[in-house]
Formats: sequence, structure tokens, C-alpha cells
Amino acid sequence: MDAKQLEALVREVLRSMNADGADPASGGAASSGAASAGRRPLPRTDGPSTAPAYCKPRQARPVLPFSEPELARIKAASPARLAQGRAGTRYPTDRYIGLRAEHAIALDAVHSVLPAGFEDELGCIALDSAATDHDDYLLYPDHGRRLSDDSRKVLEAQGTRGADVQIICGDGLSAWALIANGPELLPALVRELGAAGFSVGKPLLARRARVGIQDEIGVTLQAKATVILVGERPGLGTGDSLSIYTAFAPKLGQDNAEKDCISNIRPLGIPTDEAAKECADLLKRTFAAGGGGVHLTRSGT
Repeated sequence: MDAKQLEALVREVLRSMNADGADPASGGAASSGAASAGRRPLPRTDGPSTAPAYCKPRQARPVLPFSEPELARIKAASPARLAQGRAGTRYPTDRYIGLRAEHAIALDAVHSVLPAGFEDELGCIALDSAATDHDDYLLYPDHGRRLSDDSRKVLEAQGTRGADVQIICGDGLSAWALIANGPELLPALVRELGAAGFSVGKPLLARRARVGIQDEIGVTLQAKATVILVGERPGLGTGDSLSIYTAFAPKLGQDNAEKDCISNIRPLGIPTDEAAKECADLLKRTFAAGGGGVHLTRSGT
């Protein structure tokens, strides 16, 4: 590109950034075709600008062609980040900062751990997975699906054998979720399962636990079904979301297709009392069908 071509490109970009056609070189006054202070005015062109999108004026604007009341109604219906608007090709600054903050919440949730003595607060038998520490747990998921040797001995000595339902509390990928929701959900779940006619084993708390740890626990205690409360993998700003996974006729390595899940248990999602009732109803249908997951779906119960 020679000097004249470069000068023409610069002038085209400057002109596209001035919506009213003002000459930046003349202090913002509209060009009249006469030179100002010895400077040549920018030439005017008719028709739409041919400048690339990133050179056009930027201003925040809604991304959807809805009225403000309609946008407010849509956004109030979900905690998701809807209709964030944009400034040019990017989010407005306040929205971008909000997204970064919610991403930080998700990262912190993944690295959160249960406080010492939390099993006593919940009234649970304390167990550990085979993961040696939190880093090992995150790097090697299978370690979180089996018990440590010492915990297996504790379970055999103190666990309830042959119960209809064995409840397990696990930190999963957000210990925050169990800390926030477990103290209300666990007693509600015990109450609802008892009211539904199920015998319930003494609750367990497994640290650094993945969903699959319910398989070994269920087999060891010969439970008819297991229920694990576990912190969900967090999304943006959802570090407090808990899930319930149910499994009928436990076996080692039981496929997730044979299990059922109730997710998003938190103040902004499913309340704990409602989740406990839903779990009890789910297990009644599971026992009646003789299996959960796809078996339950195919049975139509």
C-alpha cells in the first residue's frame, strides 16, 4: 500500500466514525467544502459507508427487538443472562464485568471444601473417597467414585445394612452447594422417605465424592436403593446448586442410564422441601417399576 492509498484508508475510517459527517480536522464543524485553517476537509460520499464493522460508531443497544416491558418480563422469568445488550461487537462493560464475576464464583465453587466437623452438623457417618486430596480428586475422577480402604472398614462397621434407601451426602464439584442446602434438604428427605414407607439407613457424608461412589456404598450395605446429594458442576454464578441422584438395585459401575437426577436444588431453583417430596415420589415409582432411569421411562410409571 503506497502513501496515497494509506491516506485514503485513514480518511475513510475517520469519516465512518463521524455519523454527522463532521470533519475531525476542523474541530467537529460540518464540512462545507472549504479548507479550514489550511487543512483540507474530508471528502463527503453519498450512500452507505463501506467501512468495516469494527470502524462504525459503537453504542450499547438491546440485542432483541422487544419493548422494554417485554424485555423485563423475559429477564424476570430466568436467572440466565438474557438480553444483555452490546457495545459494537462486544458486551457493555458492566455486563462483561458481571460475567467475569460469575465465572469466578464457578471457579471458587469447584475448589471449595467441606469444613471440619460438617458430618456432625448433619448427623452423618464420615467417609472419604480414594482421592488423596482435592487436586487428586479433580484430576482423577475415578478416585472419587470409590471409597478409601479405611472408610470401607468404617462403613462395614457402622453402616446400616439392608435398608430400602441409603442416603449419602457428597461435596461433588461444589462443596458450597452441600453446605448451603444440605442442612435443610437432608432432614426433609429423611422425613419424606419415612412418610412414603421406606426404611432409611443412617446417613453418610463422603468427602471428595463423585456420583459413582453410591455404587460401592450400596453394594457394601446391600441397600435396595441409594440416594446421593451432591454439589453440581457449577455454571456462571451457580455455585450453590445441589443435585439428587437415585439408583435402584446398586451394582459397581452402574450405568448412569439406570439412574435418575433431580437438579438445581437451591433458593433460585427447586426448594429443598419440594425436592425431598419429588425424590420420595420418584423412588415410589422406581420401586414399583423395578428399576430407574431408562427402565422407569419405558415402563411408563
